[in-house]
Amino acid sequence: MDRLNIMTMQQTMDYLNVSRATIDRWRKDKQLPFIKIGKEVLFEKTAIDEWIRGYSTQESHDETTVIIGYQSRTAHMWTALLIKELGYFKEELEHFFPMKGFSIHWHNAASGLELVELMIKGKVHIASLGDYPMTICNQLSKLFPEFQSVILAFDGKTEKGCGISFVAPKQATIISEQLFHNPISTVTNSSADVRLLELVSAFGQDIRPKVVHQYMDDSLDSIAQQRIGGSVMWEPYPSLLRHYDKGQIIIEEVGESDYLTGIVSENSWLQHNEAVTISYLKAHIRIHQLLRNNPYKAAQILASCTNLPLQIILQVIIKVRWDSTIYGRDIDTLKRFHSQRTNDKSDDHSFLVKTEYLQMAIDELNLPLLTNSIVNGHWSTDVLY
Repeated sequence: MDRLNIMTMQQTMDYLNVSRATIDRWRKDKQLPFIKIGKEVLFEKTAIDEWIRGYSTQESHDETTVIIGYQSRTAHMWTALLIKELGYFKEELEHFFPMKGFSIHWHNAASGLELVELMIKGKVHIASLGDYPMTICNQLSKLFPEFQSVILAFDGKTEKGCGISFVAPKQATIISEQLFHNPISTVTNSSADVRLLELVSAFGQDIRPKVVHQYMDDSLDSIAQQRIGGSVMWEPYPSLLRHYDKGQIIIEEVGESDYLTGIVSENSWLQHNEAVTISYLKAHIRIHQLLRNNPYKAAQILASCTNLPLQIILQVIIKVRWDSTIYGRDIDTLKRFHSQRTNDKSDDHSFLVKTEYLQMAIDELNLPLLTNSIVNGHWSTDVLY
C-alpha cells in the first residue's frame, strides 16, 4: 500500500498526530477524504495533504473569538486561572487548528450568577460555575428554550460541606442559639447561599435571619471590621481570615451536600464549536494533573497571580478533589439543590449532560477511557481526570 500512498487508520493517526476519535470527527464534520474497503477505513496520503492545504487556507482567513468565564477568587475553580496563566487552552487550539487564528478573552467574575447572565447574552461561551449556579442554569434552560445549558465536566470537589464555612468576627462569642441574632452575609444565589439555607433549616423553621447579600471580598472586610455577625464563605476566604487572625471559623463544614464546581456551556454554541470545546477540556484535564501531581508548583503560579499567601493556597489545593468525571452522585447533588430551593418534589430535574466531549478529550490525551459516560457509585480513588 506504500507504493499507492495508502495509509491505514493507525498510520493516518500518526501522520496527523491525532486520535481515532478526531479522525472520525473530521471525516464526519470536515470532509476528511477516506476510502472504505469492506469494514476497513483507509486514507490516501496525497488526498490528505490536499485536504490539509485547502482547509488550512480557508481557516487562516477567519479568526474566532472564544470567551471564557472564570472566578479567580474561588479556590475550587482555580483550574481556569491556571489554564489562563499557563496558556494551555491556546496551546491545545493551536494543535487542533495550526493555521487558524483565535482571540481568547477571559472574564473574571465576582460570582457565578454574573457568568450565568453573560452566558444567556452570548457574552461568555464556557464558564466555571459552582453547584448552585449550575442548578440555576438548568432552571433557566427550562424557561428559555433558546438557552440550553450543558454540563461538560466537573472541576474541584469536596465531600459533605468541606470548603464552605460559617465564620464570625474574631471577638464574637457565639453559642448555637445566638448564631443568627446578627446579620449574616453571603453571595446571592451562590453555593454559599444555598448552604446558608441548609444551615438555617437545621436550626428550625422559625429562624428568619437577616441576610446581607454581598460579594466575598466585601464580606471579608465586614467580618474583619465586625460590621456583621457572620458569613457563609467558600475557600480561600475562611482560610484567609484564620491566617490573618481577622475572624474565627464557627462551623468548618456547612451542610451535608458535597461541594461541587463544574464547566458549563450553551448547547447551540457548543454544536458549532466542538473542537474548541474539546481543546478546552484537554487543558482542563492537564491542569488537574498538575494540581494533583505537583500542587506546590500550582500554588506558586497561583500565588504570583492572585497575591494570596502561598501556604494558604497549598493548604486549600491539597484538600480538593480535582476531577472532571461526571458521577451520578454529582448530578444527584444538583437535583437536591433544585428540590430544596424550589420546594419542587417532582422527579423532573433532568440536567443536560454531554459526556462525549470529555471522553474525546481523555482519548486525545491518551488516557484510559471512562467505562461509563456518567459513572455510578462512589468517587474513585484510583482514576481521576
